Amino acid sequence: MSRAGLSARWVRGRWSQGLVGAATFLTVIPMPIQKTPAPLARCLPWFPLVGAALGLALGGLGLVLDRLLPPGPVAALLLGAYIIATGALHLDGLMDSADGVFGGRTPERRRAIMRDSRVGAFGVLAGVLSLLTQYACLTEVSGVERLRVLVATLAAGRWAMTLALGFFPSAQPDGVGAAMKSGVTVRLVIGATATASIVALATGGFGAIAMLIAAIVAIGGGRFLTRRVEGLTGDAYGAVDVIAETTCLLAALVAPHAGRS
Repeated sequence: MSRAGLSARWVRGRWSQGLVGAATFLTVIPMPIQKTPAPLARCLPWFPLVGAALGLALGGLGLVLDRLLPPGPVAALLLGAYIIATGALHLDGLMDSADGVFGGRTPERRRAIMRDSRVGAFGVLAGVLSLLTQYACLTEVSGVERLRVLVATLAAGRWAMTLALGFFPSAQPDGVGAAMKSGVTVRLVIGATATASIVALATGGFGAIAMLIAAIVAIGGGRFLTRRVEGLTGDAYGAVDVIAETTCLLAALVAPHAGRS
């Protein structure tokens, strides 16, 4: 095989490993088994694309359900499908982060609470409030506009995670969050930004709004969490994602025509 052929094969291998690795980590959808899985950090450029794919699938499901059910049940079923597809990964991070940040008095105690698998009052309240807000927003948008909003929102939420990973230190030496942080480079964050920007262009004006919101949440939320727990954890990255998505859905109601081209 020529050098050009070997180079193309190597690029395709890294591309597929990163994409499949991102989908495997962010969803419970079965993926092709790879003999040499990509390091977790190498998957970051594909995080926004996986979010966009989830948004496209949910938006398509919504188009079907719109023909059968009123807005309330459709919104509930879409949220249920989203939670099942992601294994409630980021929602769990939000609840654990809320318990730790508001339930402890010192950074050490807050980190210990976040590592506890049990959910406390603050976690329940944070989870319920985020789901209620998302549900209320999804009842107000429908059709192709909802599809575009979901694609932009879910891509932006996962891009917010990559920004938080790039800008803030890890709060602990082990765990999934620390494993991702240890391999993060500027090039990987730029790659994720490029992917998110392509999705934003494809979704029209609302895509740019979603990216702006995601950046504000990632930097503002990252600074707040870093002050409270002296860095970020895997739970904190999940919290950033959920807060960014919820804020984007609220923005879609404030600018209801932003999702249309």
